[in-house]
Amino acid sequence: MEKRQLYRFGPFGLDAVAKVLLKDGEPVRLNRKAAETLLILAERSPQVVTKEEILSAVWQDRVVDEANLAQNIAVVRRALAAEKGQPAYIETFPGRGYRLHGPVTVEQEHLPEPAHSLSPEPAAPPAVWPPTARARWPWAALLCIAILSPAFFYFLRRQPQEPPPRVLPVTRLAGQETQPALSPDGAQVAFVWQQDAHQPPGLWVQALSGSSPRRLSPSQGPGAAAAWSSPAWSPDGRSIACFRFGSSSAALVILPLAGGPEREVTPILPTRFGLAYSHTAWSPDGKTLAFDDTPALSQPLSIFLVDLASGRKTRLTQPEEMIIGDVAPRFSPDGRKLSFIRAFHRSSQELFTVPVQGGAPTQLTSDSHQLSSQDWSPVRGTLCFASSRGGEFRIWRVVPGEAPSPSSIYADSPIQFSLARLTPALAYSVVQNDPNIWRLDFGSPPRWQRVIASSGQDASPQFSPDGRRIAFRSDRSGSEQIWVAAADGSDAVPVTHGPGRPAVPRWAPDSRTLVFNDASSQDLFLAEDRNGSWQVHPFGQRGVHPVFSADGRFIFAAGSGTITRFALPGGAAEIVSNSRALSLGLSPDGRYLYFVREPADTTLTRMEIATGHAERVIEGLVPYCTSCWALSPDGIYYLGSRPKSSALQSLYYLDFRTHATRLLADYPEPILPIGIGPFSLSPDYRSLLTVRLDSPNADILRADNFR
Repeated sequence: MEKRQLYRFGPFGLDAVAKVLLKDGEPVRLNRKAAETLLILAERSPQVVTKEEILSAVWQDRVVDEANLAQNIAVVRRALAAEKGQPAYIETFPGRGYRLHGPVTVEQEHLPEPAHSLSPEPAAPPAVWPPTARARWPWAALLCIAILSPAFFYFLRRQPQEPPPRVLPVTRLAGQETQPALSPDGAQVAFVWQQDAHQPPGLWVQALSGSSPRRLSPSQGPGAAAAWSSPAWSPDGRSIACFRFGSSSAALVILPLAGGPEREVTPILPTRFGLAYSHTAWSPDGKTLAFDDTPALSQPLSIFLVDLASGRKTRLTQPEEMIIGDVAPRFSPDGRKLSFIRAFHRSSQELFTVPVQGGAPTQLTSDSHQLSSQDWSPVRGTLCFASSRGGEFRIWRVVPGEAPSPSSIYADSPIQFSLARLTPALAYSVVQNDPNIWRLDFGSPPRWQRVIASSGQDASPQFSPDGRRIAFRSDRSGSEQIWVAAADGSDAVPVTHGPGRPAVPRWAPDSRTLVFNDASSQDLFLAEDRNGSWQVHPFGQRGVHPVFSADGRFIFAAGSGTITRFALPGGAAEIVSNSRALSLGLSPDGRYLYFVREPADTTLTRMEIATGHAERVIEGLVPYCTSCWALSPDGIYYLGSRPKSSALQSLYYLDFRTHATRLLADYPEPILPIGIGPFSLSPDYRSLLTVRLDSPNADILRADNFR
């Protein structure tokens, strides 16, 4: 019988392994960094833990300032929420550190053993009623319900609640272990492991009991330099299908578990860069593989099937243009349907199903939230999905026609999970990407400096035209809002509040006004700084990626196949181009409007506003990083893939006068492009604001008895 270690104080218990805070046995929402901070204090109580000790323990191998720690302490205090008249749990010792006010006790709690007979029982054959019984049974049933319903509902109330699944670690490796895939019998898990930012991710397999992992992807030869992704088990548990990404090509391949040469099934688009999903599935009869792909970057991703015997590919879905597309297919237990995620936007995905034989997809959710993973439960035949629909990421269960119901598995970051086909077991990974805002100072050599950081996600930085402030998007307050800070990152204050979804903020030439759109409704808004108080009001028009004209008299915004110019202050609209467009940007002289046409487009186009003439400027943007560029009077700074490596990126500069492109700096680590931009050039043209990922980490956990 296994145990877990709990630190108990007051009504709280802190699970040291799962890093879950409990109050009276019920989970309390607490992000991972805050939970790690509380764990350090609990382990050392009643001692005072210095700020330096907490910073080095919670943010290993990272340089952060005390603002991050202070924010974590504030989050912990809110979660503990001492009652009025009671002492606070966290004591502050100015200049030194913090202490958890005790007493704190340590308990070893026994966990229930997992069930061994785990296969779902076959359904009983339907009863055949005699004709006379069929005529009488409804009345008899109603009479029984009338007599027995009080006792029946009393019995239901008396039934114990289903015990939560026990959560135990499977891997605790350096780096990121993601995209877990459970073997059909639930005894092994395949996963993607990236040990550090300078090595491509490989494919590994480990027994769920906790033995050492075994590498399945090649460790030598050409395959060792490839990036591996999206493992899916064959029904017999002997092979794994996956993606292999080389420097200039990619393929859906099958690797035998016992070793031996791979089998290439079909070529695929040579990137899924920034789409943190597992992209493959194997049919229950073993004859078909499902995967997401697209014939060209100008088209959204779709769900495809490939017959393993003939190699014939079939396109199953065709999403509308101007969205990211359909990803992460999963076969239903009977093999008749495929579920998948339709990614409309970086913060809006929905769950769909489609018949394997073809037909119109059925939409199961309408949440407009992030959806990070999904899979079918073999025991109940229900569909499970991980979503931020409740405020934090949680695994939910959905049955067609019914409202989704939450499970007890939750986290503060996106969850990737897999359910075994023959056992009620779940393996999952919490992907803790931490994007922060950095400044690259142009010098010899160029120098990186962190400017804005928090335990939340900070992105889309924009220098004000006077260079004194930075507007950015952050979820540090619990939901995505627009913030403004001083140019050095200090004194950050929120501009927006409430349930809306403000997108990228752009400054007016006066450095006192911002324009942005709501990501859900596409309504445009203006935010004005009135003596230090930000006032937000609707503009009365709709569009996406709005920007001010160089003279501040107009707002340009993209729409449904058009680019529109709105006059200020009245908002009169004028279509300036019948072109699809994303991520608009104006040249400093106001002559040209720059844009990308599709979410995965690698081409940057510019249009002369006076004539409407359009031309291509850059070929080679990172796919899905539509706004990862910034304009100067003489050229463009942009993010591109490194030669011979689609998984790593570099910053380049295109000189308009010479038409030459030069390497400016390599990105120190790979970056997820969706939702990080746009880049921003300082008014003196000496530095560039970008976004980098700080020490992403993820481990594989298991949840036994998950039903």
